[in-house]
Amino acid sequence: MKVSSIPSERGNVLLCAICTIFIISLIAANVLLNCTARYNQASNQVRSWNEALYAAESGADIAYNEVRNLVFNPGTAFSAANGWTTSGTTYTSGATTFGTNGLRTNQTVDLFYSDPASGNAWYRIRSKGTSPLQGLKRTGMDDRLSNGNRFVANGSTRGDGDTLLRKIDFNYDHFIATYGPNGDGTGKALQAVNFPQISRRIELIVGAVTPFGAAVEVTTSFDGPGSAGLIDSFNSNNGAYYFAANNPSDPHYADSHSGSVAVDSPTFFMHQGPIWGDVSTNGGNVLPSNLIHGVIDNNVPLTIPPLVMPSLPTPQPNPVAFNSNMTITPASPGTASAPTTYLVSSWTKSVTFNQSGADQTYVAVHVTSDFSGQVTVNTGVHVQVFFDGNMNVKARDLVNNTGLAANMQFYGISPTNPNTTQTIAIAPPGAFVGTLYAPSADISFTGNPDITGSIVGRTYSGNGNTTLHYDRALANVGVPTDYRIASYVEDIR
Repeated sequence: MKVSSIPSERGNVLLCAICTIFIISLIAANVLLNCTARYNQASNQVRSWNEALYAAESGADIAYNEVRNLVFNPGTAFSAANGWTTSGTTYTSGATTFGTNGLRTNQTVDLFYSDPASGNAWYRIRSKGTSPLQGLKRTGMDDRLSNGNRFVANGSTRGDGDTLLRKIDFNYDHFIATYGPNGDGTGKALQAVNFPQISRRIELIVGAVTPFGAAVEVTTSFDGPGSAGLIDSFNSNNGAYYFAANNPSDPHYADSHSGSVAVDSPTFFMHQGPIWGDVSTNGGNVLPSNLIHGVIDNNVPLTIPPLVMPSLPTPQPNPVAFNSNMTITPASPGTASAPTTYLVSSWTKSVTFNQSGADQTYVAVHVTSDFSGQVTVNTGVHVQVFFDGNMNVKARDLVNNTGLAANMQFYGISPTNPNTTQTIAIAPPGAFVGTLYAPSADISFTGNPDITGSIVGRTYSGNGNTTLHYDRALANVGVPTDYRIASYVEDIR
C-alpha cells in the first residue's frame, strides 16, 4: 500500500508562508518606524523653520517701533532701559525670548543712508530669529557628507544634503562659521550652539515719511479759496512759478495739477476759487464742480500725528533770545542732518541769516514761546524754525530771498495738553514762500497773500484772495513725521 506525503508538504508550505510573512512584516515595521521617525523629525524641523521666521519678523517689529520712536518719543528711542546698546549710529538689542517654544530674537539697527538734501536718515534693520529644534540630531533621508566635516571656519563647505538645505545648527552656528557674525566674511569662527536650532535672518530698509505731500492737509476743516484766489502747483526744480494749469501744451502742465487738498473730516467749504488738484474728505459731500480740476473722494481718512520736538544738535551758547534786530552768520555751514542750532526764549524782532562762506548753510531755531518777529533768509541758507507757542505775523515779515519754499520751514510743536489749540495767523501785506507744519494749529491767511509752499495743520482758512502754489519739489523735504518700510528681504544664506 502506497503512503501519501501531501499533508506534510502542505505543512511545510504553510510554515514557509508564515515565515515569509513574518520577515516581510519585520521589514515593513522597520521601514514604517524609520519613516515615522524621519517624518516626525521633518515635521519638527518644518515647524522650527517657520517659527524662526516668526521670531525674526517679531524682532523686526520691535526694532521698527524703536525707529518710529525717533519721531513720536525721541527720549526713549533705543534706550538702555529697553535693552539697547549704542555705538555711534548703530543700535544693538539684547536677546528677547518669547512664546512657549523658547523662540529668541535679536536685532541690529544702523544708519544706512542720510539724504544730503533733507538730512533725513534711512535705517537698516537686521533681525535674527532662532527656534530650538526638538528631537534627535538627524535630518531627512539625504544626510550625506562629502568630506566628513560639516563646518570649517575658513573653507567653502558647511555640509551636504538636507543639512545644507535646511541650515540646521546641530553643533555650530553655520552662518558665523561661513560668513562671520555680520555676514560680511569677517570674523568667521566655529561658535558652538547650546542645543540644535534653526535661525533665519531678515533685513528691512526704513525711510522717513516727510510732511509736505499736498498743498493743504488738515484734520478738522478747510475753508477756501476765495473768488480771487486759487490753489495749483508747480515744480521749482523746473524754474520759477507761472500759471500753466489751463494750457495742456505747456511743457510744465503736468506739474500744475498737484494742488491737492485733504481733510480728515466732512467739513470742506469751497468758495469761488479753483483747485487744480485732487480733493479728499473723510465723510464729506464734495460734489463734482468746474472749480475742482482733479479727483474727488469723500472716503479718505487722513492721519496727522502731533508734532514732538525732534532731537537737534547742541545749540549755540548765544544768542538766547531774538529780542533785538540782528544778523547771524554761522561760523560753520552745518549740514542738513546737523544744522547750526539756536535755542531762544523769544523771537520778537528781525533776524537775518547769512550764508557761511560760500557753502550751503543750514540753521535750526527752537523758540520756546510765541513767534511774532521777522526773519530774512538770504541766498544759500536753509532755515527751520520750531516754535512752542503761537505765530502772529504779516506775510512781509517772512522774507525768503532764496525763492524756494524748502529753505524756510516753520514747525508748530503740538501742545502737551491736547485740549490746547495753537493759532497761526498770517496777515497782509506781502507774499510767503515757505512751509507750515503745525498739526495742532488753526492756520489762517487773510487779505490777499500769495503763498508758495505747503500747509499742514488742524484747520485752514484762506477764503479771501489767498493764492497757494504747491511746490512739488517739497515731496521729500521736511522733518520726518513717521518711518515706513521701504524694502524687506530674507538673508537665505
